Amino acid sequence: MNTFLQYIGWWNFAGSFLMLGFLYKPFGKKVLNDYTRIFKIEFKLDYWGRVWLFWAAGINIFFGLVNIMGAKWNYPEIMEFLIKSDLVAYSIFTVLVIWGLAAKKLGSGAYSVFIIFGGWIAWGIYALTQN
Repeated sequence: MNTFLQYIGWWNFAGSFLMLGFLYKPFGKKVLNDYTRIFKIEFKLDYWGRVWLFWAAGINIFFGLVNIMGAKWNYPEIMEFLIKSDLVAYSIFTVLVIWGLAAKKLGSGAYSVFIIFGGWIAWGIYALTQN
């Protein structure tokens, strides 16, 4: 459980700073439209999009640090709760990607999410079973 929490914590913490980079529209467009092709429509941020992106990155920083610290605290009950919370979050994200693909809002890069999130979900389930 320690290793899973450390890895997913650092993944989310570092990913938050990538998300903050999207506040610079040319960077967000390059990453999300040109390089990864996650979005079909052109990446644009209006005022509320910027607010949401800043909020999401901040929450991600918080949860990344909680996962990292949860591993250091070494309380099995807390660690199990955190892993289950991560599993719920990544399951919801997966459903959102399925919805986005069905609505034809996402590009071919979105399929990579199934590999990445599937890996986190499988590892999280494995970590819980090794308790």
